[in-house]
Amino acid sequence: MESHSGRTILFAFGILFIIILIGIAGYMRVESYSFTEALYMTIITIGTVGFREVRPLSTEGMWFTVMLIILSLGFFAFAISLITKYFSERLRSFYNVKSKMEKQISKLKGHVIVVGYGRNGSQAVEELLHNNIPVVVIENRPKVIQYMQENPKIIYIDGDATDDDVLHKAGIENARALISALANDADNLFVVITAREINRDLVIISRASAIANDKKLKLAGATNVIMPDKVGGQKMAKLVIQPDINEFVEKIMLPRVGDVSLYEISCSGINPATDKTIGELQIREKTGVSILGIKQEDGQYILNPSSETVLKQGVMLFVLGNDRQVRQLRSILN
Repeated sequence: MESHSGRTILFAFGILFIIILIGIAGYMRVESYSFTEALYMTIITIGTVGFREVRPLSTEGMWFTVMLIILSLGFFAFAISLITKYFSERLRSFYNVKSKMEKQISKLKGHVIVVGYGRNGSQAVEELLHNNIPVVVIENRPKVIQYMQENPKIIYIDGDATDDDVLHKAGIENARALISALANDADNLFVVITAREINRDLVIISRASAIANDKKLKLAGATNVIMPDKVGGQKMAKLVIQPDINEFVEKIMLPRVGDVSLYEISCSGINPATDKTIGELQIREKTGVSILGIKQEDGQYILNPSSETVLKQGVMLFVLGNDRQVRQLRSILN
């Protein structure tokens, strides 16, 4: 469809170009006009604007003008109609997509807003979608937006994330988190400040390039700050020092479908009147998952908890398992 539309618009402009060339060549030959005079005379003739000619026409010039008018009445009108149709369809398509996006966003709750669809932003979107977490991308670069349009899974807003209206359109009031992945630290700072003013409870994760900006972003309201360059350097060093451990961690953190992965499971569904230990629930025996650690209500972490550890509301489990095993665990806890 897009290819057909492209050929149509090229054909229309081709017709216009040929008519203009005929007019220029004709006036230069018949009336000995200069190129500029011939171009001017051609445009006012095919445009039928009625401006005065450069100088009185000869009989041959009059006949040529009549021929050019007749030629342009058909082909010029046809070309203009094709161009008008092309741009009206593009405009209609744009507003249809925009309306569809706005309807989808209005229904979202607990989604993640990703600001910037660059290298880091696109990776974050891919990982979130892989885990079935709805995402809204905010981006204002035309080429990037055109690229995102090719992926029907991506919901996006064309705009500046430092603008309150744009964040409202992205559903920031109902979002669970915002990831600011812009290349410029100052831009990320403005996004963090704006987002925090609108939603005080929002989890905000920001990208940073300079170490000095880590503290500034956290003071502005960022929950966490990630420095890709620093993390990348540490990872390269780890590949030299402990290559197998690094590969193992990467495998469980970035799994493929069906692979074992690290999951964060809430115990909010447990009945407070029947708090039970890990051993009593027989989690390992019934599900096959391995509990690597827990986060207690007071924020304290326990690594490799014993079977006597009591699970209750407010506790968060960190487990290793596949999708099926994790579903079984959720059913036990709820």
